[in-house]
Amino acid sequence: MNNALATLLQLAQYTDDGVVFPRCEISDEPDNTWRGVMLDLARCFHETEYLYSVADLCWFYKISRFQLHLTDDQAVRFPFYAVPDAVSDEHYTREELKGLIEYCRDRGISIVPEVDTPGHFSAFNQAYPDLFGTVPSSCNNNQTSALTAVPSGIMRVQEETFDLMNKLFSEIAEVFTDSPWIHIGGDEASIHQWEHCAVSMEYCKEHKISDVHELYGHCISRFSRMILDMGRIPMVWEGFSEKTNHMIPKETLVFAWESLYQTAPSLLKGGFEIINASWQPLYIVSPKKMWSPHEILDWEKNKWQNWWKKSKAYETAIIVGETERIAGGQLCVWGDCMQPTNGYAPRHDMLRDEFSHLRLRLPALAEKVWTSYRSHDKESFMSDLYRLNDMFEKICTR
Repeated sequence: MNNALATLLQLAQYTDDGVVFPRCEISDEPDNTWRGVMLDLARCFHETEYLYSVADLCWFYKISRFQLHLTDDQAVRFPFYAVPDAVSDEHYTREELKGLIEYCRDRGISIVPEVDTPGHFSAFNQAYPDLFGTVPSSCNNNQTSALTAVPSGIMRVQEETFDLMNKLFSEIAEVFTDSPWIHIGGDEASIHQWEHCAVSMEYCKEHKISDVHELYGHCISRFSRMILDMGRIPMVWEGFSEKTNHMIPKETLVFAWESLYQTAPSLLKGGFEIINASWQPLYIVSPKKMWSPHEILDWEKNKWQNWWKKSKAYETAIIVGETERIAGGQLCVWGDCMQPTNGYAPRHDMLRDEFSHLRLRLPALAEKVWTSYRSHDKESFMSDLYRLNDMFEKICTR
């Protein structure tokens, strides 16, 4: 119903006589279940009205998944009861989140909440160094918090930490009742800091874990099983090494994004279902790095590229054969460069620009994941896009 109404409104034309709909019969369905967008709420707080506007954009362009990146080094935006001191001053209330969930549900959009772990963890480290901070190898497990290391951006590995993470995921599940998925983060962790943490190394010894790469896979495995025990599907960024693929439940959905830690072919060989979130061209890092709608129209869900020289997809795109185990694609909107300090524009100006970037690029992603492997006349697409954005402005602008 929601997709049909969105299609009908996309076909409408404004004339001197009013809104005109074509006489037609439409039979259509998407090729991919995962047609997603992610917002980085941790690095740059987005007011709830902004989130509703993105939900409207998702509905109008038939985007089915809306991921909320709720925690990172910079901030914790979810109101956790178990770790109240970690929660940022600017955060969402449970009532605000439940209102957004209901709004999206009515429009056929599923929200995907994300708590980033075991890396991107500085906000938790700083609030609870006795629990989450790494402990220098010169210390023993019984020494006091005065010997806890400077917060490191990665969680200390011990049973108490896993117990608390289970509580945090449970709180997420209690609020996001409609979401079949919980995203556990799982990328860009400074895992070699564990080598200098007495507590984490003792955990490795007790569990016969050989190195920090195996410890990383062990953490992802334990978090995934927590989510599965809650009756949800775990999701994770590509960040664990290929040698730990066997450790991680195959129900875990993996976002293949950087082609650095491992590539789409190795994830597929490892038995995972994956989602294409290729850095190039599916990232918007406003205001500094993004790709044009034309470049997104040249992308396919079985193709990965990256602008970064260290990536395995830098010199030559990685392309896999057509397979049903690629669930679709996702546009990721990051806030790394959106801190309103050091001469940057005020936050509301930056968010206005971010939304403008999103309005130009999300429709191109929507085209590519609704019907896969179809070429597009780019000039016709852009002409139609400006018409559609005008229609969106008239019916959806809050």
